[in-house]
Amino acid sequence: MAKEIIMPQLGLTMEEGTIARWVKQVGDKVAVGDVLVEITTDKLSSEIESEVEGVLLKIVAQEGEDIPVKGLIAIIGEEGEQVDAPAAPEAPAAKEEAVQEAAPKAAAAVSQAAITEGGRVKASPLAKKIAAELGVDLATVAGSGPNGRIVQKDVLSAETKTAQVQAAAPEVKSAPAPAPVQAAVSKDVVKPLTNMRKVIAKRMQQSKNTAPHVTLTTEVNVDKTIALRSKLNAKNADVRFSYTDILVKMCATALRNYPKLNASITEDSMILHDKVNIGVAVALEDGLIVPVVKDADRKGLKAITKEAKDLINKARTNTLSPDEMAGATFTISNLGSYDIDGFTPVINLPEAAILGVGRIVKKPIVNENDEIVPASMMVLSLSFDHRVVDGAQAAEFLKAIKGYLEDPDNMYV
Repeated sequence: MAKEIIMPQLGLTMEEGTIARWVKQVGDKVAVGDVLVEITTDKLSSEIESEVEGVLLKIVAQEGEDIPVKGLIAIIGEEGEQVDAPAAPEAPAAKEEAVQEAAPKAAAAVSQAAITEGGRVKASPLAKKIAAELGVDLATVAGSGPNGRIVQKDVLSAETKTAQVQAAAPEVKSAPAPAPVQAAVSKDVVKPLTNMRKVIAKRMQQSKNTAPHVTLTTEVNVDKTIALRSKLNAKNADVRFSYTDILVKMCATALRNYPKLNASITEDSMILHDKVNIGVAVALEDGLIVPVVKDADRKGLKAITKEAKDLINKARTNTLSPDEMAGATFTISNLGSYDIDGFTPVINLPEAAILGVGRIVKKPIVNENDEIVPASMMVLSLSFDHRVVDGAQAAEFLKAIKGYLEDPDNMYV
C-alpha cells in the first residue's frame, strides 16, 4: 500500500523546509533507514531517512521548492503500484480561455477575502512594500496568512502569475532587429546560489526592507577586560575564555535592565521577552550561521563558554539542530579577528538589536589626569530597530556595555 512521505518537523520552531537534493529517484528501491532526500531549514542541511521500505513511486516536491511542515513531498509503495498522476496540461486555447474567465472571478473573491468592511487591505507591512515596488494591486492578491492576511509570498506569487499571463499573450511582430555587434567572449563564472546563500539573501533583504536600522558606535578602553580574561584563563585549565564569551555574559546582564533591546515587534504589538537568549554569529565558508546560547543571563561565564564552544564546533561541522539556532532575542557579531575596527551589523529579525564588535587596538589616550597613556581600545557598533527602541534607550544600553568592559566589577553593582 502506498505511503505518503511528508515534510518532517525537525525543530519546535520549524514551519517549512526547502528540498535541497533528492538522493533517491523515482523507481529506486528504498529500505528503512536509507537517505531519501536532503532538506534545508534555516541554513542547515539535514538528511531525511525513510521510515518505510518499498519503491519511490512519485516525487511531489521538486528540488528548490519550499514545503510546509507535514506537506506531501513523495510517495513510496510497492513496485508497479499506481498512484494519482499529475493532471494533464491544458491545450493552449483552453488555457487562455480559462485564464480570461477565471481572472474576474478570482479578483472578486480576493477582494472579499483581503479587504475589510472598512475598505482596508489586510496585508503585512513587507507585503505592502513589495507590492508597491512590483506594481502589484493588493486588491487582486489572495492572502494565505491568518484570516486571509496577505503576506510576502502571496505578492511574489501574484507578480509571477501576472508575468506568465503577459508572456502567454499574442506576440506583436516588429521590424527585424539589426544584426548584433560581435561581443567579446565573457569569462565570467556563473555559480548557482547555495541553499544557505538563498536563506541569507532572503533574510538580509527582509531585515533591511522591514526594520528602520540605526547604528550607534562607541570606543571602549578594554584594559581591565583583557586583564580579567588573562586571569580567568590562567585559573581554568579545562576551558579557554574568549572576548565573545565575556560579551555574551555582559550583554545578557545588561538586557535585563533594558528590556526593549530584548524585544521584538509584530504589526500591532511589542513582545518583551522573558528569556535572554544570545545568538553568536559564526562565519562559515558559505556564509554566517547563528547558534544560540539560551538563558545566558542565568548562567555563569564558565557555563556560557563551554556551551558557546560546543555550539560553534557544531556549526562548523554542520551538526547543529534547528532548535540550537532558534529563539535568539539578541545577537553578537565579532569581527575583531579580521582586523575590523567598526561596522554596521544587520539586525537578525525578529530581534530588535545586534551588537557588532571590532578588534582591540593599542593607541594613546588622555586619562583622567590629562596624561597621554597607552590603552587597548575596542569599537562597539549597536544596530537597533527604531520601531522598537529609541536612540536614548539604545545609547544607555551601549553605555552600560561600555561600563562593564571598562570595569567588569560594574556588572555586580
